[in-house]
Amino acid sequence: MRTEAADLDIRYFDEVITLEGAERVVLRVPEGSIKVSASPDGQIHVDSELHGNVAGLDAWSISVRRHDSILILATDTPHDVYPIAVSFQIPEHVKDLEVHSLGGEIDLRDCKTNVLVSSELGNVHIYGVQGAEVSSVKGTVTVSNSGSTTVNTLEGNVHCSKISGSLYIETQDGDVQASQVKGNVIVLSKNGDVSVIRPEGRIRLVSRAGDIELEVFEVFGGGEVSTYSGDVNIMLEDANVEFRAETLSGQINSPGTTVANGVGPRRCAYKVGQGAKRLHVKSVLGDIEVE
Repeated sequence: MRTEAADLDIRYFDEVITLEGAERVVLRVPEGSIKVSASPDGQIHVDSELHGNVAGLDAWSISVRRHDSILILATDTPHDVYPIAVSFQIPEHVKDLEVHSLGGEIDLRDCKTNVLVSSELGNVHIYGVQGAEVSSVKGTVTVSNSGSTTVNTLEGNVHCSKISGSLYIETQDGDVQASQVKGNVIVLSKNGDVSVIRPEGRIRLVSRAGDIELEVFEVFGGGEVSTYSGDVNIMLEDANVEFRAETLSGQINSPGTTVANGVGPRRCAYKVGQGAKRLHVKSVLGDIEVE
């Protein structure tokens, strides 16, 4: 159990840490919120808020370990000392950054580096990084204005927008929303709904039970959409695609086209605009609607 409130104190720590040639920085903060931003100089600046008993706080300092070109900073705390919030400012010439947390929220922005983030319960917000790789168990993951991005989550929702590279998302039960992605998009979902708006590269959207929504416009690389029992909604008004759709036992609603009914799967195929790229939509039990 934590110390009784009467025995607790609050302390604020302000530290400056030199890189000493480190190219990768690893931040380990098991508890408490984490904020990471760009450093105004070539040093790492750390601001920490901790609660705990006076003796433990008096003896506390951030753990600093170095191995070759790796610098590891950790909030290793003794019994009855608890980090509430830790803020890091990281120099722009750091090549790789890792952030690890168990339960705290992570907010990382405007660090022009590649980042790897892992969290179990807290939400993750990433803005303005060179590239991102995120793993989460339950927290929501949000990535925007960044380079190529990979997200793996069990139950948390995923929101990605303004991605200049490729996007790969794999989730069990979380919903996915993605928009304004320049590169290829791959989304693999078991039960969550998937919404992808105006991707510019190739796509592969797969869901077992969740619904899938896709909006396509002129710049599009083609690809496939597949679901077992979820419904599919496709918006092709501004597209240039060769479109094919088929479902085993669901319905296809595509205005202005003829859907082949009868024994076996229902199918339709036609061109929209110049038909420059192919888009194939498949469902086993779900309905397919085209707008």
